Amino acid sequence: MQQLKIRTATANDSAEISALISRNTKMLLNDDFDEDGLEFFLRSVETQSIREYMDQGFFYLVAQEAKRIVGVIAIKDNRHMFHLFVDQNHHKCGIAKMLWEQMKAHSLEQGNDGTFTLNSTTYALPIYQRWGFEVISEAKHAYGIRYTPMKLVVKQVQLETVDGQNN
Repeated sequence: MQQLKIRTATANDSAEISALISRNTKMLLNDDFDEDGLEFFLRSVETQSIREYMDQGFFYLVAQEAKRIVGVIAIKDNRHMFHLFVDQNHHKCGIAKMLWEQMKAHSLEQGNDGTFTLNSTTYALPIYQRWGFEVISEAKHAYGIRYTPMKLVVKQVQLETVDGQNN
């Protein structure tokens, strides 16, 4: 693996983000969609949709190798993970974890109280569980898409100074 850079995504990245998500969805997540659900999801990640999410305040980070985006993560309201995709050829390299850790740190800096949620595919469920997310309800089915709601509460440690004041 070449040098990997994680950076904030821009609207100019929308087409490449859309292509990455669409390609990996078709290859890896078919078990979580019925036919209408797959079409619905793919429409929701078209280039224009990604731009609209950004315009609405969704925050995206990308993992870039050379000049190619190989991973993406998005969060809504600094608390609900919306997208996390890594190119299939880059799986098991730690990219998803790096994206998550940077997104988590960013969200906490932006005022998140330590609570994160997401809707997991069957494929990603064990990964999120390893990261500490817990299933909060039975699997759901909406718009032809199966998903499992999950939640993580991060304990934030406050340091105390000698005089008892919090830092």
